[in-house]
Amino acid sequence: MPLSKLSNTGWYQRGVTLVELIVVMLLLGILAVGLTSYLRLGAGMYMDANAIQQVLQQSRFALERVVREVRAAVPGSVRVSANADNSVSCVEFAPLALSGIYRDLPLFPDRRNWIGVTSLNTGWAAQPGQRLTVYATDASHIYALNQGRSADVAAVQNAPDDADGNAHTSRVSLANIGALQASFVTESPQRRFYLADQPVSICRVGAELRRYSNYGFLVAQPLPPLVSGELLAVGFSNGSSEAVFSYSGASLNRSAILHLFWRFSPAVSQGQDLFFNHEVHIPNVP
Repeated sequence: MPLSKLSNTGWYQRGVTLVELIVVMLLLGILAVGLTSYLRLGAGMYMDANAIQQVLQQSRFALERVVREVRAAVPGSVRVSANADNSVSCVEFAPLALSGIYRDLPLFPDRRNWIGVTSLNTGWAAQPGQRLTVYATDASHIYALNQGRSADVAAVQNAPDDADGNAHTSRVSLANIGALQASFVTESPQRRFYLADQPVSICRVGAELRRYSNYGFLVAQPLPPLVSGELLAVGFSNGSSEAVFSYSGASLNRSAILHLFWRFSPAVSQGQDLFFNHEVHIPNVP
């Protein structure tokens, strides 16, 4: 910046020229654009990472909940189904309400509207809507009453106490199957019975994972049940060849296994999918 002499005693400084002002403004503009782009990139990366983290957290929560519920299912009650392209896929199971030992069973051809049972839990009572099952080795033994392995709990429990003075023994009143009283075709080797609550279905429907309940026991597995479902997770992207649920029944030397294979594609992942590959072991104790 040039200096001009004001007088013999001092100097004064002239103002900036237009060219200098334009150059400074241009440099500041370039710096501002670069800084803004850098800040925008950082903010975008943070938002993308946060979105992926949210999907990861919700999918982990859904997985833990499904695993916990399936492990507490009545043995033999798990069944899976899916449509042709796996866009709708469900696993259904009956939650365990109570188990114990029966003392007398109406074994075919005998028929009776009650069963005497023993349970370590005192003060419990069978509830309408529950289903009592004995030695169910297949899902149809629980969901279909004509198999001779299950009976519904009666709406009114007549004489639930068998009057023997033992708080651990009682009677469970059973509803008629059609016009006939309940009858079972076989006994459990350990004389074990299970009380099952109404079934629960966990379904992948499109990009969502939903939980359905309170729709009752149905012979054919619903796909999905015709009730509103609780949303557990979003972002499902399993392909037509990627089964969301697969099930291997129990055998003499191993428990039943429910295999979960879940693929999640967050909207901002740009091809970076999240995978969950998990096995749930269900004890083989019919």
